[in-house]
Amino acid sequence: MANDTKEAWDRFQRDMKSLALELRRQYKSAGDDRTAAEVNQSLEKLRQAADSLFSSLEAASRDPEVRAGTRQAARSFGAALAETFRDVGDEIDKALRKPPAS
Repeated sequence: MANDTKEAWDRFQRDMKSLALELRRQYKSAGDDRTAAEVNQSLEKLRQAADSLFSSLEAASRDPEVRAGTRQAARSFGAALAETFRDVGDEIDKALRKPPAS
């Protein structure tokens, strides 16, 4: 893999990790239902965009190996997002269980 290509993928991976942390931070700081709903709406749009991207990549190739690789990448991406959302959900659950500060 060319050095520029490797750097681009490494940067993408760092950016996705950073995005996951930012989403978690926003969810944790969501003090009201409206803010949480806005974050949820954004996450749903992200999921739809990812579905569209991977569907397009799969349709662009007739090569079975490329199609299989695209499906695997989509599953990996979905699993990473799901795990992030699960973590966020756990954090929200913990926050809701805390007794109010007096």
